[in-house]
Amino acid sequence: MKAINKVLNRLLRREDGGALAELAILVPFLALMLAAVAEFGRFFQQYTTLSKATRSASRYLSNHKLDATELGRAQSLVVCGKLACAGGDRTLLPNLSSSNVCIESTGSPKILTVTVKIPKTGADCTPTTGAPNAVPYTYAPIFNIGALLNQPGFTLALPLYPGTTMYYMID
Repeated sequence: MKAINKVLNRLLRREDGGALAELAILVPFLALMLAAVAEFGRFFQQYTTLSKATRSASRYLSNHKLDATELGRAQSLVVCGKLACAGGDRTLLPNLSSSNVCIESTGSPKILTVTVKIPKTGADCTPTTGAPNAVPYTYAPIFNIGALLNQPGFTLALPLYPGTTMYYMID
């Protein structure tokens, strides 16, 4: 009997499994942190990409006539980074299309500024003559953070709406 008590006492006093128990407690928290950091990083990367794309399109339009050809080229600059998007070209962001690009101008009859933006809502775009109306662009997250937090209403699928305004240089 003494031998069994001695073995049981020795097993109960060992601390070999403590690190494994701590790891089991921390793994869900670490997974959530990894997913959140990755999603915020992707969110800001996509916002920066759209911001730079609207800046290049606005700069292009500030030195060109605002006719249908140039408006289409500016939309292509935002969508695929080139003046003309071919059928096999990749877009700068997933699900980005020319229907997400809003081109506005101010001043009448002389144009003063040109704005290229992604609208926050459908009503947020008042396009210049010859430009189509635009629809918002929504970020598509990879991880469902709401499910990880057990909050189904929490999502990072938020609209991205950068825009750039430049002075119109043509008299």
